[in-house]
Formats: sequence, C-alpha cells, structure tokens
Amino acid sequence: MFDYDVSKSNMWREVHDQPQIIAHVMEENEAKIQEICRAVKERKIKKVVLTGRGSSEHALIVGKYAFEIYTDMTASLSSPSVITHMNGKIDLSDALAIGISQCGEAKDVYTVLKKCQDEGGIAVSITNERECLMRNVGNYYINCECGKETSFTAAKSYMSQTVLTLMLAAHLSGDEELLKALKNAPKMISACLKPEIETQVKEAVPLFRNTQDILILARGFGFAVAHETELKIMEASYTNAKAYSSCDYPHGPIATTQRFTPVLFFLTDERTDSSTIQLIEKLQKDFRISTLVVTNKEKYTALGNAAVLLPEEAEGVSGVFALTVFSQLFSCLLSIARGYNPDEPIGLSKTTVTF
Repeated sequence: MFDYDVSKSNMWREVHDQPQIIAHVMEENEAKIQEICRAVKERKIKKVVLTGRGSSEHALIVGKYAFEIYTDMTASLSSPSVITHMNGKIDLSDALAIGISQCGEAKDVYTVLKKCQDEGGIAVSITNERECLMRNVGNYYINCECGKETSFTAAKSYMSQTVLTLMLAAHLSGDEELLKALKNAPKMISACLKPEIETQVKEAVPLFRNTQDILILARGFGFAVAHETELKIMEASYTNAKAYSSCDYPHGPIATTQRFTPVLFFLTDERTDSSTIQLIEKLQKDFRISTLVVTNKEKYTALGNAAVLLPEEAEGVSGVFALTVFSQLFSCLLSIARGYNPDEPIGLSKTTVTF
C-alpha cells in the first residue's frame, strides 16, 4: 500500500519540518505578542472576536477554548457576513478582534478587522504572506513566519496560526500550564513524528481506505482539532468527513450511524474523555462500528479496533499539537493509500477570497 515514497510529498515534508518551524514562529513573534497583550490589559478589554475561514478558523476555534478556559474574556467566532452583507450593528469598540488568513487576501476578514479598528477596538491581523490585503489593516500585524507553504493542504501554516492564537491567550492569562505547553510544543510535535507513531497511523489507514464517509468524534480541545481533521481528510482524499462533539452526536446525528462508516475518536483530555468513552461503548454495542482511538493513554487503546498511542504528555492543550500531527499524517497517508496526490487536490486554490 505504501510503496509510494511519501517523502516526495510536499505535505509530508512540511508536516515533518514543523518542530523547527514552530520554535522559530514563537521566537520571532514573542515580543510583538507581549506588546499586544499589554495594550489589551491597559484597555481592560474583556471581549475577543475571532475571524477566519477554513484552516484559519479552525486555529481560532482552538483559541476560543483557550481564551475562555485560561482568561476571563468572552470569545466568539465572527460571522463576517453580518458586517459585509447585512449591515449588522455589532459594536467592536471594546473588542480584541483577531483575524487570520494564510494568503492574507480574505476581504471579509479584512472588513471585520477594519470595523474594529475604526470603532476604537484593538484589531490584530495574522497572515503568512507579507504583501497582501490584510497587511494594511489592524492596529497590529503578525506574520506567521513559517515560510512559503508549498503544500496545498495547509499544515505548517495551520499549526503556526494555532500556536500564535494560543500565545495571545497565554500571555493575556499568565497561566503557567498554557505557557509551559507552548514552550514544549516543538518537542511535542517532534515526539509525534517518531517512526513508531507514523507506523501506527499507516496500520490504521486500511480501516478507512475504502469508505466514502468518516466520522470524527471528540470534545473540548480535541473537538477543536477535529474540525481541521475533517477538512484535511476531505481535501486530501476526497472522502466525506464530519466532526461532531461527543456530546452533540447523541442529540440527533446518532440516528444516522452506519455499520460501515468508521469513526475516529480523540481521547487526550481527562476532563472531557469520559463522555467520549461512553459514546464509543454505546456505538460499538448498538452499531458494531469500526473505530480508531487516538489517545495519549495506553489504558484506552483497547477501546478501538485500532489505536494510535501519542506521548503521555499530550494531555489537554498539549494534545492539540499531538492531534494536529496525527491528523496531518493520517490525511496525507490516506490520500496516498487511495491513489491520490495530497499535493494536488482538485478544485482548490492557495488564494481563496470571500467577501
């Protein structure tokens, strides 16, 4: 199945470059992020508005959890059309607005940031391209500093955006757990790229190779990463994927469960694992589904038909980095196993503009 030399894939290479890239991203942006956080604290801002599309929005979903767990700020995901098309009356004068776009050409994200800036709030623009539309808006600009992305399926840029968003939450909160997780992020990413973990991913791929649908079920930080996993699977291997919260799935969607639709379960946070475990047991009993459990705890590996065991330290927010690496490897290897090229997805463009 894997006679193909995966090292030829730009996606695979950029996934493996991430330990060094993320260390560089944090070092280059530390001073700017501290500057932004000082301004937010001086203004006593308690509202965060997060705006992005695709992978950028998924990075911000991780941030939404972090802001509301570690700071006393209320965080919300923006619906840009409220401003760009519906003349919404939302007041951003007392908000920290964070807008992210890999290419920096997202007109709708630009418009949200401009509204925030014009009304007297603090607007932060984050892109990976320096010469772009969004470079011209916001009180502060941050470049991802992860280098030009050669893979169509965003890997290093998503990880960089996630880290930058978490850095803002960490420095606003001063939380030692979050700061430590970020400091150790390059080491965690590197640990998840060890050959034994990639071998486990390869061994799990046959469960999913011949299906047209995949479910991803998780909760908390795991559910945040599940959104990105869903997207990566769809764009790299043309497989329908859907992420649900383990707590939302029983409220209706469970009725659509199919015997031959395999399920990915993420278990990397003891605070939320129990409800996901209960769901695994119920679905196996009632539907006899095929399952892949991705976890940092050996005691949970027996819950699935297959398992990927991540480092024990991949707990809570640290699990975000580990699950992201798994998701990237899984999507890349599934694409290759299905006979596709993950670097040439049909119908995609590196510059996607919405307004």
